[in-house]
Amino acid sequence: LRSQIITCSWLHSEGQHKMPAQIWEVAGGGDKGGILVREGMSLKSAECEGRLSTGALIEEVDLVGERLCYKRLTGSGPEDGWVSLTIKGKEIVTKTDKKPEKPPATEPGIKSEKVLAMIKERCDRELAKPPYEWKMIDMNLVMTNHDKKGKGCIYGMEFPWNEATLEEFGPEWLTKAFHTVGSMDKDNRVTKIILEKKIKVTTGNNGGKFLFEVRYAKPDPDLHTKLFAKVPFPLSAHTKNDRLSSSVNKQPAELYEINAYRYLEATLPMKTPRFYFGDICNETSNWILITERIDFHDFEGNNFGKPTGEHPPPLPAYEIEGPYDKCIDSGNLRGDHMEYYLLMTRVGAKMAGLAKSGQMGSQELLSKSFRSHPDIKNPAVWGMNPQAASGQPIKQQDNIVNMSIDMMSDWAKQVFPPYVTSDAFKKKFKKTMNTMNAYVAEINYWMHMNEDYVALGHMNLNVDNAYFWRTPEGKLDCGVFDWGGMGTSSYGNKLWWFYYCADYEVLDKGMGKLCETFCEDYKASGGPQLDAKELEMMVIIAGLNQMPGLMAAVPQIIKMCPKKNWPEIKDRYDPRIALNVDDKSTLRTYLHCMNNIVRIIEEKNGAEVLESFVKDIYVGRMNQTAKTDAMING
Repeated sequence: LRSQIITCSWLHSEGQHKMPAQIWEVAGGGDKGGILVREGMSLKSAECEGRLSTGALIEEVDLVGERLCYKRLTGSGPEDGWVSLTIKGKEIVTKTDKKPEKPPATEPGIKSEKVLAMIKERCDRELAKPPYEWKMIDMNLVMTNHDKKGKGCIYGMEFPWNEATLEEFGPEWLTKAFHTVGSMDKDNRVTKIILEKKIKVTTGNNGGKFLFEVRYAKPDPDLHTKLFAKVPFPLSAHTKNDRLSSSVNKQPAELYEINAYRYLEATLPMKTPRFYFGDICNETSNWILITERIDFHDFEGNNFGKPTGEHPPPLPAYEIEGPYDKCIDSGNLRGDHMEYYLLMTRVGAKMAGLAKSGQMGSQELLSKSFRSHPDIKNPAVWGMNPQAASGQPIKQQDNIVNMSIDMMSDWAKQVFPPYVTSDAFKKKFKKTMNTMNAYVAEINYWMHMNEDYVALGHMNLNVDNAYFWRTPEGKLDCGVFDWGGMGTSSYGNKLWWFYYCADYEVLDKGMGKLCETFCEDYKASGGPQLDAKELEMMVIIAGLNQMPGLMAAVPQIIKMCPKKNWPEIKDRYDPRIALNVDDKSTLRTYLHCMNNIVRIIEEKNGAEVLESFVKDIYVGRMNQTAKTDAMING
């Protein structure tokens, strides 16, 4: 088995340029048709079939003494294996600065009619099965069973849930998995897995990610050799809270993501990475998703520092930008920011319209297979309370509001607008947050009570969950991934989670245009006509509704960057708060979003928008009496 698994041996630090892979050129074997390649590092390991051609360029994977593990870039012979550096004192491979010519990129997406037919056949087969009914789990189950093997609830086979277990399960398991899903012809098999460690994927906060390559017994242009895996975070010190949050608090988001691929890949109105396998175990909480790897141009890392004010230059046609990370649009996006957010808005609106018009499956199937909302015809289940605040207890609310005001106006004030220290803003902020807390259930009901605003869609479509390229004419296009939490809910709320990581200038100057664009494209794709002004009102209030979770996260912020460090921090670009912490963007995202919401309250009349909800919607449309000051503030 070890000869069938190759593991690269070095990592690059997130936020830094990765160490460029060393390229070697085959200098020996001219009189023998190339040099000998073995499957393993040992000189006694089996010889690979064929010789590595003289003049071939190879990429270093590992170097142990005089033995080089490689991946072939040019020439002929084994695609990977182990070779010696010298024979009898003579170099047979030499370091070189040469780079293989990269062919022009082609338009992303699946073009093979055979593969498209395979995907449709699989989706039809999966749609014919009864949906799996998830059984809710608790933290004790996760902590007890997270390192145990278990059968998946979809395909009924045990599966790996990290790099180590993929190595353990090996090519034989991967072959069976691909055959079970229908991703690969039955007469083909996986012969080798190459774990990729030199590129560390850290975007996103809901799961671990890694890259690997495979070799097939029958090379097939319809099969990807470079693959991507998404798995649960380990239950270790740095990611324990994230793991428990995703496996318990957000359950079963991963099942919904797998369902998005296995049910809808054939009908999604946007490109998405090709699905190869996915499953989740209700008994262990472990899961895995395997798709094609997107050929991003910028795997060497993002710019986490202070932006220069200029966009990076555009790439050649069809070269894929990114991968982008959260809350660092400036200095990274290769064009006008609104262009990206308008595109994601149109993509989301098209899917919503198609789903609303029944073109993506029955509403019954969608409600059982993806996240859904309570019955709109039964207001009692929404938690509304005309006699008291429908959010958390007022004393608890006071504690988190005061804690966040202390943070923003005192020890972390340097990363917030200057006005946060004023008594006037503190008063406005507290009133706004308490009002939000008082009406939180009523606001949620309002966003869903007109079902025209409710449709299936991505729950978190921002730039780190999409991949972008330009056509030869320069038009921006995109594909979408990370379907975790996929569900049917109000787009008034959903759109906030499209935009929350944008720079404030996009929210300030572009919110109206974004909402108008959504309404236009939603209707054009089969959805009903919406009121763009009411949609914008929903999005702004959804932003205010994110703030309670951020306020409650102040202790977590202190844990990631202790108070003792803050006197030295001058702005948001300090590496201690700008870079990913423990490979996650959590700290930067919390601070960025708190900033955006503070500015919405003060600079975009967010407080007044919330008051309009009380007057015009709660009182005027829902025929309720406004809650008293005692109900709101105690």
